[in-house]
Amino acid sequence: GGTKLLAVGLDAAGREVYRRREMTGRGLGPELALVLIAEIAGDARRTLGGLDAVGLGFPGLVDHHRGVARSSVMLDGWHEVELAAQLAARVAAPCAIDNDVNVAALHELALRGSSALLFVAVGTGIGGALVLDGKLWRGAHGLAGEIGHVAIARDGRPCNCGRRGCVNRYASGTAIDQPDGQPDGGPDGGLGDATAALGSAIGSALNLLDVPLVVLGGGVAERGPAYLEAVAAHARRECFREIGEACTFELARGGYDAAALGAALLARQARHAASSGAIRERT
Repeated sequence: GGTKLLAVGLDAAGREVYRRREMTGRGLGPELALVLIAEIAGDARRTLGGLDAVGLGFPGLVDHHRGVARSSVMLDGWHEVELAAQLAARVAAPCAIDNDVNVAALHELALRGSSALLFVAVGTGIGGALVLDGKLWRGAHGLAGEIGHVAIARDGRPCNCGRRGCVNRYASGTAIDQPDGQPDGGPDGGLGDATAALGSAIGSALNLLDVPLVVLGGGVAERGPAYLEAVAAHARRECFREIGEACTFELARGGYDAAALGAALLARQARHAASSGAIRERT
């Protein structure tokens, strides 16, 4: 994520057998990240007596199929980094990467089995992921789901992405906590204006997608049911009545660890792909 690296190790039965957390920040560039992740992977290998594969959720735009971290507005210095291949070489194990909210949605999907949903993670920044027909929908280039950069104020506050008025600048944890993140038009800014801003973006997304379920995750969403209800009420006011009435809003079941656990699902897929490739080569 934008402020931490959380590593969770799972055994073949899906039980947690390893955990480590490191605080990071915007200055975590590619080389520093590779060194840190490789060091953690080595610690996990020594602790567990082995390491089969590594999955990584990255806070930015990711081409999952090529294993490339394309860019990030959360971390500096990332541009078209072949992260999966470089990490695999350092840890001597298969690796797979995806956007951090995508992997959180993978974990949520494993818990729910829903056919269609919009997952919105509200933490340091705001990210989104789509599940359609029971599968994660990454889009034509692997970049779908960036709801945090839906503009809700045409001439609004500047965003790190280079545009103005992105909902990320009004409703993320950073925007809520920092005085300069207070939304325009609110006397005090804060959580009430943030839920209105996020609801506006979600309502627009619902008009486009008409999914039956919106799941809110991330640290800000863990404020509880009152936060969820406020966002849902604003979203329903922003979309067609018929869509809003048919859409359910729920808090994520995966909790704080969802992205790390979803990355473990990626690791399992990477291990399976590597094993399948080895079998094809032998035959």
